[in-house]
Amino acid sequence: MNYDAVSFPNLGIGQIKMNPTAFQITDNISIQWYAIIIVIGILIAFFVCDRLRKRFDISSDDFLDCLLYTIPVAFIGARLTYVLGDLDSFHSFYDVIAVWNGGLAIYGGVIFAAISVFVICKIKKCDWRSMLDIMAIGLLIGQIIGRWGNFVNIEVYGVSTDLPWAMGIGYYGEGASELVHPLFLYECLWNIIGLILIYGYLDLRKFKGEVFLWYTAWYGLGRGLMEPLRDPEYNLHLFGVRIMMILAFLLFVAATVAIIILRRKSKGYIVSTTLSKEQKQEMEYQKQFKSASGDAIKSDDSQDDGESTDDSALTDYSENADDSIRTDDGESTDDSAKGENINGTNN
Repeated sequence: MNYDAVSFPNLGIGQIKMNPTAFQITDNISIQWYAIIIVIGILIAFFVCDRLRKRFDISSDDFLDCLLYTIPVAFIGARLTYVLGDLDSFHSFYDVIAVWNGGLAIYGGVIFAAISVFVICKIKKCDWRSMLDIMAIGLLIGQIIGRWGNFVNIEVYGVSTDLPWAMGIGYYGEGASELVHPLFLYECLWNIIGLILIYGYLDLRKFKGEVFLWYTAWYGLGRGLMEPLRDPEYNLHLFGVRIMMILAFLLFVAATVAIIILRRKSKGYIVSTTLSKEQKQEMEYQKQFKSASGDAIKSDDSQDDGESTDDSALTDYSENADDSIRTDDGESTDDSAKGENINGTNN
């Protein structure tokens, strides 16, 4: 149903009229809030990932090239998966391409994006596993923001509930027709927690691709648990089976097992080899300092060798002097003895 108002009556929040259209340019052309929110999510994800890419040893050129190709491929994959999961709702080619009305399957986008990253990185000869890691962070940011596009469209809500935070949906001025789970909010909060945990985990990585596997496991677990709460209208089925719930749990198990096995095989933590301009200048300064120190040490060693020769001569002289002293002592002793004999004779 195309409801146009939401509310949270148990929290004392009345109806809010939702208009999916942000700007009406002509009678047939308009800009939807859903599209604007998606673009905002992409831009924020880009700026954050661009700041983090050095920690994954990814160059700016490789990152931009991969992004430019992967975003459209991911959109095609997300839309295609959604359409194939609900073919009866699409009656024309226009219906298929009308993404501004909503309808993107995140797993389709992730799978197509991962394939795109792999192919592009192979062509550019850069590490595809590190690129997947940075892509995982971008995906979480995009999903956190993008879910609010579902809120504006009043879609991706759950089954009926009477919980205190239940969301009312209905027609504006007529009150809430039913109270449902605000599923978009659940996924948004789940992904925020996942982003915080994964960001804090970056320095604990033991192998490339681990961040992407953690994203796969985290989102898979959350999506699998939330799928039974999803309204049947938004469940994708294949032969009567909820394919997204099964896929989510399978990916969660597969990613978790892969993390355990690969971490056991990895001996140490990943250390970034990409240096900032300041770090390079500091290293160059240290190199020059060490070089100057080395020359000074060599000079000191040469002086030490000369001093060693002098010390050796002094030592020899000292030893000879000691021998002389010993000889004199011996002569003195003899003289003393002679003196005693003389004294004895006189006595």
